[in-house]
Amino acid sequence: MAQKLTEQEQAAIVSLAKLLGKELPAAHRSNAGGIASGLVRLRRCPVTAADVNAVLAKYGAGPDELEALLAIDVLEPMEGGYRLCAPSDDAGDAGSEKNGAADAPTAADAPARRHAPADARPDEQRAIARAERPKPPARRDARTLSRLDTVRKQTPELEDVRRKIIDLDPRLWINGWLLSTPDAYVIYERELRSLSDAIAGRPSLGDGTLSLRELSYRVFGDEKFLALEAEGRKLLHLMGLSDIVNPRPQVKLELLHHIPRQHRHMRIVVSENLDPWVNMRNAMYLEGRKRIFGERVHGVVFGNGYLVDDPHKLPDLVATLSAQDTTVLYWGDIDRAGLSILDKLGEVAVGHFDVQPFVAAYRLMLRRAMERFPDPLDNEPTDQGGVAIRGLELLEGELKKGEAAYLRAVIEHALLIPQEILTAEDL
Repeated sequence: MAQKLTEQEQAAIVSLAKLLGKELPAAHRSNAGGIASGLVRLRRCPVTAADVNAVLAKYGAGPDELEALLAIDVLEPMEGGYRLCAPSDDAGDAGSEKNGAADAPTAADAPARRHAPADARPDEQRAIARAERPKPPARRDARTLSRLDTVRKQTPELEDVRRKIIDLDPRLWINGWLLSTPDAYVIYERELRSLSDAIAGRPSLGDGTLSLRELSYRVFGDEKFLALEAEGRKLLHLMGLSDIVNPRPQVKLELLHHIPRQHRHMRIVVSENLDPWVNMRNAMYLEGRKRIFGERVHGVVFGNGYLVDDPHKLPDLVATLSAQDTTVLYWGDIDRAGLSILDKLGEVAVGHFDVQPFVAAYRLMLRRAMERFPDPLDNEPTDQGGVAIRGLELLEGELKKGEAAYLRAVIEHALLIPQEILTAEDL
């Protein structure tokens, strides 16, 4: 199981990623975050050449990038390999001594050293580094289109980027914006390639069967990339593709639940998010389905993520069903907030109904995520690092060993597997 990052390591990754984003060859600046994370996670001193080459190779980088790391003092040659200018896996000096790197400069210190007085003592330099160390990142990365400039000059590097752009579906560059703004390709290379593949031979992005969030996750691995005010939608607009997105029409929020008929023993699925609720409701209403993910259910409720904020809302609904007993199967995002809702719902339910995690849905979400991201740490980051871990045990015991280990890594590192990883065809 992956070891949890300390706050110092998180800060070091952010600082190092910013530095690499400026100093790496242009073709690999979009991989700065991944390379920074891989180097910091090595957690040993010295790091061997094989260790470093393995991290670089994972992102298609090689000798040029290694030379850049040496030139900017991220790696310092020493006997047995390199000294990595990144923190050890604890937050204090004593822990650094334990790892044999007490005096090693850190990646978080690097920007500060450039501004420290030349005659400053090492302890003063470290104090400056701590004062200037950036905060850990929020859930979404800081990539933005607002600061990109049009570039007309011709250089070998830019020509290489433009050749890659021309390899994309012509609709992405036909209006000339992407060719004249090659930095946009460098920043969004993965998303642009995914978009090109998704529309190849097709008139639109999506066929109208997936919601906007489902479509966004399927194509880009980010359920919010195509939101109306998101960078992805702005990117489409700048490329002249504003009308290419073809999602399923959004359902009105007043449709809160679908429970066709009364049963003595009720089994109801409560969904944290709207799209999965709509998919289950359509399966029951339009197709007459009685089983969801192989489980017999009698109704579906849209929880909206805030159901537990009103301790009477769900109990009052259950009371209107006039059932002898009711079991609520809760299904939400796999993140700290989603499991916290599951845990709190159990408290709300006392004396009213039984609460269980919708294990069949969660297991399928984990399998889909494990296929897409074999390394659990590649899942979406969130800003939930300060949210207490609650409810993990309610789901963990229902999973196979590998699934449970993957789940724990996602939760401990404050990552996210959204419900939208599953669509109507998975039901």
